[in-house]
Amino acid sequence: MHELSWEDIQTLLDNAISIKPRRQMSVQFSGGEPTLSPYFLDAVRYSRKVGYNSVQAATNGIEFAKSPEFCKQAAEAGLRYAYLQFDGIGNEANSHRAVGNLFDVKLRAIENLWKAGVDIVPVITIINGINNEQVGAVVRFALDNPKKIPFLSFQPVSFTGRDEAVTDDRRQAQRYTLSHLAHDVKNQTGLGEPVRDWFPISFMSTFSDFADLVHGPSADWGQLSCGCHPNCGIGMAVMCDKETKEAVPVTAFLNADRLAKDIARINDAARTSRWMNVMGVSLALLHNYNPFKSPTHFKLTDLIAKFDKCFGMTPKAQQGGYGKVTGDRTIEDITKRRNDRWNFLFVAGMWFQDLFNYDFRRTEQCIIPYATQEGEISFCAYNTGVGWRNIIEKMHMTATLTKWYEDHGRHEIVAGGKKVNLVSEDHSLVLRAEDVRHGKQTDLDQLGIAKTAREEKTRARDEKLKQQENERMAKLYREQILKEKPAPADLVQMIMPAPKPEPAADKAEAVGSFGD
Repeated sequence: MHELSWEDIQTLLDNAISIKPRRQMSVQFSGGEPTLSPYFLDAVRYSRKVGYNSVQAATNGIEFAKSPEFCKQAAEAGLRYAYLQFDGIGNEANSHRAVGNLFDVKLRAIENLWKAGVDIVPVITIINGINNEQVGAVVRFALDNPKKIPFLSFQPVSFTGRDEAVTDDRRQAQRYTLSHLAHDVKNQTGLGEPVRDWFPISFMSTFSDFADLVHGPSADWGQLSCGCHPNCGIGMAVMCDKETKEAVPVTAFLNADRLAKDIARINDAARTSRWMNVMGVSLALLHNYNPFKSPTHFKLTDLIAKFDKCFGMTPKAQQGGYGKVTGDRTIEDITKRRNDRWNFLFVAGMWFQDLFNYDFRRTEQCIIPYATQEGEISFCAYNTGVGWRNIIEKMHMTATLTKWYEDHGRHEIVAGGKKVNLVSEDHSLVLRAEDVRHGKQTDLDQLGIAKTAREEKTRARDEKLKQQENERMAKLYREQILKEKPAPADLVQMIMPAPKPEPAADKAEAVGSFGD
């Protein structure tokens, strides 16, 4: 067990927030399942207190689904986002997790968290042959529920940990890339154009620089920035009308390439007048906006207001006019932000590295470090390569699993098709019957390819046992049918080396006489 003490948690949070220059930072509690920690709520509360702009939890949603009160406590402590494990639509699409009613758990968790004021980010681990057919269904789910789903995070499979020794056959069959994601969204939903609408996540850094410019050097915190390697992640922004549910990719009506260049010129000019910069960006938006391709009820003023809400151009935004996002925000602030008619749905793809696509340049530019007792370590370096995760966990092991259970008892384990006990499975989310009925994907079963590392090991073990049994039966056949006698146990066979061939006798070279 590698379980942080409360003093460890405080130290890690203090160290990370002390980095200069002071830029808005997010913290995400992960695990294992972070909600099982006795310090979870205290850690969320402390993170907000010391200045983290966005406090998140990567969770399976079980504890949030079971208890609306727990959701309320998390929201009051300062939890802003729940990164919710979400593999597809319907219990069949989630059956590989071996929880009987896992999709019902997800729906209940979304209901409870949203009512408490926590925003939900479904996180979809995409594995080719397992759930790549679910890409369109998940996007449709977000579009059908624009008031509750502001973000989707697709994460193509990374073969690390127990999957590090994956066979070539399984790796080639299950590998899924960011380009697959862009094309699957288009092919399964008809939404977006892969070349036009998908950009590297680091594309946002130009807009972060503009926010820093208008906030000025005296601001307490710099704008949240994303300077990761372009190959790390991509995204498509979709403007959704919460009333009519009309959805259009932002880059269909806004020339993003030219807009970024226009704003870069404003940044490079570095004018000290806030209003000159705000006016410049407003003109840049007008220059690149095509009203004929935007959603029906969308206006240029809505676009400028959305930009202001995201980057805090005006005093209205900085003073909480759209609802605060700082540590002192209230449920009224959350409600005010949610009352915006337009949902800026961001469909992101983040592809973490493994031993087959490792790139040191990406690792150098990582913006998602793990906070550990030995310092901060790049996300991909921690999970891949030399195995920093194993090193850190061994160095700071709290107890063996057996000893931990003796001292603390076992938490409830839901596996083997067992269902989570929910007080209610009611929800108000919109579901499409055809997506729920889609069922389990069976591509790998049809190809005869293992789906997990455990299945690969089981097959290898069975093949070895089969080979041993074949050898035993062959031996019996030789003894019983062919009547061959086995060699005596004490017989030692000696194989003499073959004699070396004698060297050929030298032959005198014949010299002919010419013209004697």
